[in-house]
This record gives sequence, structure tokens and C-alpha cells, in this order.
Amino acid sequence: MNVLGKAIAITAEAFKDKTDRGGKPYMLHCLFVMNQMPHGDQELQAAAVMHDLLEDTHLEKHNLKNMGFPDRVVELVARMTHDPDVTYQVYLDGIAGWPDACRIKLADLRHNSDITRLKGLRQKDFKRLEKYQRAYTQLTEALKNSY
Repeated sequence: MNVLGKAIAITAEAFKDKTDRGGKPYMLHCLFVMNQMPHGDQELQAAAVMHDLLEDTHLEKHNLKNMGFPDRVVELVARMTHDPDVTYQVYLDGIAGWPDACRIKLADLRHNSDITRLKGLRQKDFKRLEKYQRAYTQLTEALKNSY
């Protein structure tokens, strides 16, 4: 199986019973993020589809290595993982230095900021959207400056 097929299969299995805030299968979010990446770059797409895998499942970085994923994919997925012991700003700063990580996180933020995916808006949703907007601005600037 190719790297992208394997990434999709593993992610689908890991999130088979999970739904998003709107009650839709969580895998649809993962596929959305993947589909925002250049289709000629299967490693980048693989990392994008697995972007929440380490954060939201029992899998760890070494598991992805043992499954045979290339170092680039493993490092990008690890970079996308927000360690709860690290502030969100430090997490974003770590992403900002990696153009491919910026691309994945920007796609993730765009989809997570889509209020039509929610069943309703509460005050905490507005606060989260403000946080996402600040992150989006920072990472857009970082990506622009990487060229």
C-alpha cells in the first residue's frame, strides 16, 4: 500500500467512532485538510490526513515510524500535535518554521473556523474563533516569509 493509502486507512480506523462538533464523522475533517494539499505530494497529503492522529488517539510518533511512514510524514504529524504542557503560542511558533506544517495547520484552521459545521454558537465558540484567527494570521505571515 502506498503512503497516502496507508495514512487514510489508519486514520479512518482510528476515528471510525468519532464525530466532530456538528455530529458528522470526524474523518471528513481529516479528508478536508488532506484535500487542501497539493495532490502531487502524497507525503504532505498523508501528513495532512493524519494531522490529529497523535493528539486524539493512543498512537504515538514511534508507532508511525514503526508502520513505515517516511521521516518527513512522521515529523509533520508530530509537529501538528499540540502537547497540553506547551502553550498554544509556543505550539504555533514551532509550526511557523516549517512551511509544510504551516500549510497543514492553515487548512485545519480554515475548516475548524467554518461555523456552518457547528450546531450552534456559544461564547466559547467565539473565543475559539478569535484564537484561530490570530493563529491563521501568524501562520499566513510565516508561510509568506518562507519564500
